[in-house]
Amino acid sequence: MKKSTLKKTSSRSPASPWQHLSRNGTNLNVEDFLTFRLTRLSNALRTNLTKRYLEEFNLSLPEWRLLALTTRFSPLRFSELTSRSGMDKGQVSRTLRELTKRGFIKMKIAKNRISRSTEALAAPVVVTVTAAGKNLHRTVMPVARKRQVEFLMTLSEAERVALYATLDKLFVAIGSNSTTPDEAE
Repeated sequence: MKKSTLKKTSSRSPASPWQHLSRNGTNLNVEDFLTFRLTRLSNALRTNLTKRYLEEFNLSLPEWRLLALTTRFSPLRFSELTSRSGMDKGQVSRTLRELTKRGFIKMKIAKNRISRSTEALAAPVVVTVTAAGKNLHRTVMPVARKRQVEFLMTLSEAERVALYATLDKLFVAIGSNSTTPDEAE
């Protein structure tokens, strides 16, 4: 694997447009919006951090996310996997089909229906990880953890703790009940 190319950030930062916010947000430009900044960061992390090590293992980001979550929580229902991953149902379905074809995941229809009224609904699909999937996960996870830690170490311990608490607070404020993919990315 290549030596880490993560850049150290300068300790000086420009004045924050968020420091003195007006109630109507007139002082914010689009590039100062929280959503804009988080999306840019997320895209940069995906491109410069996660995709680089996943290419070594011939995995896409959605495949890795679902494999990691399935390995951690297996067995789980399709709906739970969709919720935990933060991905839409269609993408989860397509990605699971590919992981199944590659022998990393198994899907089966749950047979324990509770009542006749649920028979009209589609039977729930249960997702499990195969031995090959566990082996791949065991190989990729140390690399993923190392890359995540290398990046997080650009922040001080206090900054890491504050960022984690801040992200949790924002999830609560937005009313999100979805769980994070843990260290899967």
